[in-house]
Amino acid sequence: MNDNTTKIVTPSWSRRKLLKTGAAAGAAGLAAGISPKASKVFAAPAVLQGEPITIDYMTWFGNEPGRGDAWREMIADFEAAQSDIKVNMTGGAFDDFTNNIIVQLQAGKLDGDIIQTTPDLVLRLLRAGVLTSLNPVLEANGIDTLSGAHDYITVDGEVMGLDVVTVVFGLFYNTALFETAGVDNPVDPNQWMEISEALTERPNQFGLFNDHLMSEAESFWFTLQQWACIYDGIWAEGLTPLLTSQPVIDALTLFKRAYDNSFPQGVDNATANQLWANQQIAQQLIVSAAANVYKDSAPEFYPNMNTLVLPWESKKTIARIHPITINNQSEKGEAAMEFLTWLYAPENYRNLLMRQLDVIPAYDVGGLDDYFADIHWLTGFEDINMTTPPQMVGDFIFNNQEFGQVVLQNFQNVLAGSQSVEDAMATAQTQAEELAARLSA
Repeated sequence: MNDNTTKIVTPSWSRRKLLKTGAAAGAAGLAAGISPKASKVFAAPAVLQGEPITIDYMTWFGNEPGRGDAWREMIADFEAAQSDIKVNMTGGAFDDFTNNIIVQLQAGKLDGDIIQTTPDLVLRLLRAGVLTSLNPVLEANGIDTLSGAHDYITVDGEVMGLDVVTVVFGLFYNTALFETAGVDNPVDPNQWMEISEALTERPNQFGLFNDHLMSEAESFWFTLQQWACIYDGIWAEGLTPLLTSQPVIDALTLFKRAYDNSFPQGVDNATANQLWANQQIAQQLIVSAAANVYKDSAPEFYPNMNTLVLPWESKKTIARIHPITINNQSEKGEAAMEFLTWLYAPENYRNLLMRQLDVIPAYDVGGLDDYFADIHWLTGFEDINMTTPPQMVGDFIFNNQEFGQVVLQNFQNVLAGSQSVEDAMATAQTQAEELAARLSA
């Protein structure tokens, strides 16, 4: 696959458009009494007659609170609907997952029949030419309202991955801590920092948390990307890094202030989740998927969870689709296609979205009005302007981990207090330019 055939385009969808899905499709299915365990499009192919086939679904979802349970339920429903295919959910932790796949790519052989991807990993697989067109899934289910977010992984009309969760960054907060402190929604970044600092009472309470450990670099980098949105910045344009641009400098300076004055420093994700559960963290700028984590692992906190209106003028926030893909090196591609066809049937996809506690459908599935009405934490998502990782990091999206390492390794010096933001990013800019030269060679 050469670069000229790989499309990276600006999505045409919006949060308002996607949340206002019509109820007609869902109502029709419910009225007809369609079972969520049976798909009208599923029919075992001839090659599956005989012993059941087990397909390996490589993902990090199994380790994610709430979401892992949702997928186990979906797989149980699928296996109850037929007897020809079993699904084995395998993989690893999120912070190791992408690098493990990259190593396999470099070795020339991908494990797994179905591979879960992130916005950047899917492009690496696309460029490597190891993905199967999933148009048969759409055709079998009569889907013609697939979100424009799929455009950047569509090649010559062939959709090479199908989103199973779109997450959007929001500013989650603990309403009880805000009410006790008598503070309200901040209106600009400086007031946001002032409120975060006022809510910090070390070592028992912290006004703000963000991933910041190199041991969890994948999480650190994808969340740090969002901070540039605060000043309407981007990290790169094409293969031109913009690490010394004023928006990036301002964003990292703000992050350093938050780290110094509000963060529980040195805390990893698992510990932070426990602090949320203990209602010791007041805010976090994090993707909407966190809601399911908190509901599952912090049930006492969950009723106090909501989202603030983003306190920056542009309301810019990153939306990340996570396409599920089929490995074209697999000998079980036909069985994998059957599973995805079942999964994307409206009655089943609707169940997946609701079980995952997600809020942006991949297509106009309908039947979600009551579900959305019951979600109490959507306030901050009512007025946002979504962008995407490819728009934020340019053509470095194809080597997102390497680009992120350049930023993070240098930014660590800032967090440690040994270097200024300006000096660290000057070094990072030079290193990123050298990376771009190697990628262009």
